[in-house]
Parts: sequence; structure tokens; C-alpha cells
Amino acid sequence: MAAIYSTTSILIAMSRPPNTAAALHAMDRGRSVVVGTSSRKLIVILFIALVIGAVLVGLAVLIVSSSLERNVSWMLFAFIPRMWAITVGIIGCHVVAPIAVAFRLRRADALVVSSTGLVESHRGTVLPASFVSWNEIERITLDTATPRPGPKYVVYYLTRDSVQRRGRTGPFARRIMLRTGFELSHRRLFELLTAAHARYVRQIR
Repeated sequence: MAAIYSTTSILIAMSRPPNTAAALHAMDRGRSVVVGTSSRKLIVILFIALVIGAVLVGLAVLIVSSSLERNVSWMLFAFIPRMWAITVGIIGCHVVAPIAVAFRLRRADALVVSSTGLVESHRGTVLPASFVSWNEIERITLDTATPRPGPKYVVYYLTRDSVQRRGRTGPFARRIMLRTGFELSHRRLFELLTAAHARYVRQIR
């Protein structure tokens, strides 16, 4: 793990992730590649959430106004599942989403990739407890968050020995999904990690 924790200057020097070939070349030389949080992506996510929230607010206004025209009692709104769903959506888009984005921007999360494995960092400080060696990873895939069709995320599966050593339990103990909002797209991050895994697995002593 010396390549990851050697100096802070290494993390700063590689703060803009290069393409896969350049990243592997850097890691071959003992350097670490930092895939930081993308402020632009998080702002786009926030903008989309606010737009969806505004649409839900408009829909709620239409439902309420049309109901009042039919002299529907205010008490009945508490028993309309559609209104509950819209309310939850508005809170999620206009309250939870801004807080979550602000929290991610403040934390400045990053994924540090080296020839020894992966580790997370917050505000430029690596978190040793989050380190995962390449030899602990069985495979890396692009998969959906649920069995249903949907957006694909980078997911890696720990070996059974690693799961036992870490004391992880549950049906998804081996499955770890990387968070969104990094500078690299899911596909580019997948290409980088699979290439690094194939190159360095079993080479670590």
C-alpha cells in the first residue's frame, strides 16, 4: 500500500484522471490515479431534481385546485395515495437532493486507484479502512442497482476469503457498488478498474 499512502503530492499530481493507458502507465511507475467528484455532474443531478420537483408541485396544484372546484374536503387529501406520492417526491427533489449534493461537494470524495488496489479519500485524505486490494476482488462488472432494467453502475465482487476477513454478512456481502458523481463516467471507470484488476491481481505480495 506504499504507492497509495506515500505522499499527498502524488494525489494532487494525478487529480485529473487520464485515459486508461496513461493511468496504467502511471500506476506501473508507483503513482496513484485519483478519480475525484465531478461538481458539474452533481449540479446537473441537482438541476434535474429541482425540475422534477417543480413539475410535481405544478401537478399537486392542479389536483388541489380541481378538487376544490368540486367542493372536495381538505381532509380527503390525506387519504389520496397520489398526493402522498407527490408530496414525498417534492420533499425528495427540493429538500433531500440539495442537501445530498451539498454534502457530496463538501466532502470532496475521491476514488484512489493504484497498483495495489482501491481506497477512498475525503478532502484529499485517504481512508485506510476503505482499502481493497486487487487480490480481494473476484470480478468487476457494470450492473444495475436492482434486478430490474435501469442505469448501470460499477460493481465489484469481493472474494469469499475477503468477505470472511472483513466480517461482512447478508445476501449482498460480496457485492459493492461504487457511488455516482465521479469525474469519469461509469463506463470509463469500469474500463479503468477492469484493466487495472487484470494487470495487478496476483502480483501483490
